[in-house]
Amino acid sequence: MRHHSYRPWRLLPLALLLSGCVSSMGPISWDTGYRQVGDPEGQDPEALRRAIAPNTCRAAPGQTGIVPLPPGCANDLNLQAMVERPGDLLRGREMGPARGAPVAAAARERLEDRERANSRRVVLEAEARGSASRSATTRDL
Repeated sequence: MRHHSYRPWRLLPLALLLSGCVSSMGPISWDTGYRQVGDPEGQDPEALRRAIAPNTCRAAPGQTGIVPLPPGCANDLNLQAMVERPGDLLRGREMGPARGAPVAAAARERLEDRERANSRRVVLEAEARGSASRSATTRDL
């Protein structure tokens, strides 16, 4: 009988591979949203855009010089550049009533058309079977 000895060095490659998965970064807190950092002059959208800043782009107190952007800051800056009305970032618009009636009417019409099409198909198949039994075939020649 052969005896297998325990060799811990065989697990070394696996341990090294798994050690690459360990990260020194802790959980990231996402402080989403925007804040007003100044008073815009008039109703100019560009002035309002400059008066709003993403919460994720705040520098830590005491940071000076070149400050790296925190995670999420670039995304929030891009979103801010894309919105139609910068004020919507601070206070959203009223949504208004839901528009479900046209969708429901379209679905109902689609279902009724399908039922109508199925009943028409059944009638046409029955007519085709009936006419096939009455028509001459090549066997009759």
